[in-house]
Amino acid sequence: MKHSLLTIRSAVVAFTMLCGIQGASAQITLTGSSFTENFDQIGTGLPAGFSVRTGAKAGALGEAATLTTAATAWNNTSGAFKNFASATGLTSAADPTAQSASTNRALGVRQTGSFADGSTNAGPAFVFQVANTSARTGFKLNFLLQSLDATSTRTTTWRVDYATGATPTAFTPVGATFTTGNSTFSSTPVAVDFGNQLDNINDVVWIRIVAPDPTTGSNNRPTSAIDDFSLTWNTPAPDAPTLTVSPNSLSFGRVNLAATSATSSYTLTGANLTGATTVTAPSGFSVSKTATGTFGSTLSYAAAELATAQMVYVRFAPTVAGPVSGTITNTSAGAADQTVAVTGTGIDPNNLVFNFDECTAALGGWAQYSVTGAQTWACTPFGHDATDATGKASKPNGIQINGFASNTNVPNEDWFISPAFNTSTFAYPLLSFWSRAAFNGPPLKLRVSTNYSGTGNPLATGVTWTDLDVSFPAIGSDTWTQTAGVDLSEYKGQTTYVAFIYTSSDEESARWTLDDISLTNSATPPAPLLTMTTRSLDFGYVAANATATQTFTVTPRNLTAPFTVTATGAAFQVSKDGTTFGSSATYTVEEANNQTKTLTVRFRPTQNQQSYTGSLALASTNAPSVTVTLSGNTYNTANTLEVVNWNVEWFGSTQNGPSNKDQQQANVRTILNSLKADIYGLVEVVDTARLGTIVRQLPGGGYTYRVSDFGSYTDNAQDPDYASAQKLAFVYNTTLFKNVAISSLFRCTQAENCPEFNYWSSGRFPYLLDADVTLNGATQHFTFVLIHAKANTSPTSTSYERRKNAADGLKAALDANYKGKNVIILGDFNDDLDQTITTGLSTTATSYSAFTTDVANYTALTLPLSLAGQRSTVGYNDVIDHVVITKATEPLVVPNSTEILTSVANLVTNYGNTTTDHYPVQTRYTFGVTTPTKQALANRQFEVYPNPVTNAIRLNLPEQTAKTLQLRVLAVDGRQVATGTGSLEQLNQQLNQGLGQLKAGMYVIQVNSGTQTYVKRFIKQ
Repeated sequence: MKHSLLTIRSAVVAFTMLCGIQGASAQITLTGSSFTENFDQIGTGLPAGFSVRTGAKAGALGEAATLTTAATAWNNTSGAFKNFASATGLTSAADPTAQSASTNRALGVRQTGSFADGSTNAGPAFVFQVANTSARTGFKLNFLLQSLDATSTRTTTWRVDYATGATPTAFTPVGATFTTGNSTFSSTPVAVDFGNQLDNINDVVWIRIVAPDPTTGSNNRPTSAIDDFSLTWNTPAPDAPTLTVSPNSLSFGRVNLAATSATSSYTLTGANLTGATTVTAPSGFSVSKTATGTFGSTLSYAAAELATAQMVYVRFAPTVAGPVSGTITNTSAGAADQTVAVTGTGIDPNNLVFNFDECTAALGGWAQYSVTGAQTWACTPFGHDATDATGKASKPNGIQINGFASNTNVPNEDWFISPAFNTSTFAYPLLSFWSRAAFNGPPLKLRVSTNYSGTGNPLATGVTWTDLDVSFPAIGSDTWTQTAGVDLSEYKGQTTYVAFIYTSSDEESARWTLDDISLTNSATPPAPLLTMTTRSLDFGYVAANATATQTFTVTPRNLTAPFTVTATGAAFQVSKDGTTFGSSATYTVEEANNQTKTLTVRFRPTQNQQSYTGSLALASTNAPSVTVTLSGNTYNTANTLEVVNWNVEWFGSTQNGPSNKDQQQANVRTILNSLKADIYGLVEVVDTARLGTIVRQLPGGGYTYRVSDFGSYTDNAQDPDYASAQKLAFVYNTTLFKNVAISSLFRCTQAENCPEFNYWSSGRFPYLLDADVTLNGATQHFTFVLIHAKANTSPTSTSYERRKNAADGLKAALDANYKGKNVIILGDFNDDLDQTITTGLSTTATSYSAFTTDVANYTALTLPLSLAGQRSTVGYNDVIDHVVITKATEPLVVPNSTEILTSVANLVTNYGNTTTDHYPVQTRYTFGVTTPTKQALANRQFEVYPNPVTNAIRLNLPEQTAKTLQLRVLAVDGRQVATGTGSLEQLNQQLNQGLGQLKAGMYVIQVNSGTQTYVKRFIKQ
């Protein structure tokens, strides 16, 4: 039942109107033995002693907020602290009229995405402030926690905590946690016993009912309220024996086993004592009367000693690894026992474990450093639950960051840096950790440094970090995944730091959570591992019967057997010394283990106008096999049209992308100088002046450029946002391109808000270049359609629909206006073509299915690369930068010429951080008078159908032969996956029998008749 506004149980409660800090209501001076508040009068304002706040954290009181005093309905969705009807006496069915008429009120809050929730704004708090608790003990709190909107599906987790001092900076939680929301209507009695934690404090005391962490779940956030707030205490007789301790808790942090912590202390005071006082420490802790005296499990103080405050010194000497806690008891006859909570963590120096179960603002000994953005790594109750095999459950605590705040994606770069590690005595230092990724955004990076100072900016001048090649869970998988056995042996004998680096952009922000990080002294080495500086080598054009070489390095670790390098593809050979080449090379354990070796690869083609592919297979017993793809061709670039599309990541932007813009500009120039393409389609160009400088410096001269005069939320070049917007650009060679015309599709203004404005990322429309291109004495007209599609931002299902609508509309426009013409669609598609990168949908179909399913009219040149497992970005294992052509253009394509140019990363330093997070994509075309070789003619007459193939395939040769034929089927990396021998009909039977064993992807089929070898590609779906 309801109490009166202020109930006096044993004496009058006096009010002392002392001004609270940061807008808090006047604090209360306690008298008597209890204080209650029923909130029935909050229509006129907050009760004395109470304030409401947002952003309340363990180390922050929070910002004072305003109470909406007008009666408000439970399901009102505007974010604020409000005057609600209490759940007492009503049901969830009560309508707004009944709620407004109720005189039984509750103090509540409605959270929203921008109010009192999210990684930045979470922390709604109901705060009660008292002047002191002098001469009072045994405080207990009771109140009702109410969940008032049964339609709210999200969950808010509440707890009670306290702090002392006029400007508190550390709050201590007490008791269990409680929840509201989750589609419930409830009024839950909460009882909290503070023990002796609030006893006899001669300073300001703050008691909060607070939800410091973001809500969980989806859709509506809860309406939560408190009612019938009651605080009770004991008031000992003036002459009664009493003990007082301060502080009432000590934390010793992490202490190695067999070591002793630094000394901490608390004060112990007695009054009216009739006998001695005994101090008893729990196991693992010891006490002493002096800082340098003898420590033991008990102490005894005479009554006279405690007439003045005495320091009790405490040490922690753990005997077991893991968290240790207990209480030091202080007892004296006739006095209430006083306790001091003590905590610490025992650390096995050979098995360092950071489970963050006791995570506080100290982050378990790790450090957070924010390079940019307001979001930071912080403790979260949603840590790894080791008992849950599904990887979906959570338990307190872990470390988390999310760049999505206030309903928008926020650019961030934040480092989570370990304490110093010294593994000089370790046999094999192995790092392991659990991580979890929700929503879409860049993957984490893990780096190591041996010259970081341990504090401050990890990017300070002179500090070097090395990327560690480790696996993380798939983006958006939202499943706890362990990364185990990361070998740090290379850094033994040095002070070492590791760091997890989080990034987000204004387009996408993943939520990453870390937990259970460990560094173990393993007696056995980790599994053998082969690490390399590249996974592909492209030789480009090399004349027939000429040679070219390239090098790369490999570092074998923990070898137990020799490792071999085997080249496939007749035009490729490998060498250990750069002089002697062959189809394979072998290193013994002694000559290569834990050493960096340079390998030289030679490309020696023998036929004109051919594309060559091959691979290097690197293998050693028990080591994961590694493949380096090889490619080259004998199509003279003077006779072909080279087309490159490239996302240059916020090129020149002062706010986003690589931080050093001069270096980015220099790197882009270096790469374009190397590629020497005839036309470039560039996206994410911001600084057009920097682009112009690069174009004027391209080798050979003769290049010019055109930049779109529109972008997202940017209607034209006069728009105030134009200078900072991502724009599309063409750079082309004027000696080849004539009659150039620039245009766009679907364009409308933000004010007009046509459907396409929304579909094309709010105004980032397709950018078109039409031109006559002359090559080998012939002229063809081309239309280049450059796109930068809607990114996969939250809500991802909406982004998928916008992107799909854009793709469907683009295809309809091309079908209607460009049928039978040479059209090349290129750019950043922000989706893969084999299946969509968007998770959580009812379909896995790509948002470009309109193109990929119309194989009669369009060919996706980059789809085979995706099916082969290649990637077009530094951080994602997908291809999202693509090229799609019309069927009219297909005869002009140079066979096997479509490439993702990952090798350009070798041209500059730290490519992914200094240049861009995307790789260029190149396609090549040829037309005019070029004499095809006998081999090329044979290949054109060799029929493989249907192509792509699903269940059955058929081969037809241009010659009739009774000879025995030889069949080989190769994967795109050069591996032989099937063979056959016999007549053409027998080969067809053998091929179809094994077709079901082939995984989806692109393959090369070879048939040798003895006088001719026929070669063709096909795609298995």
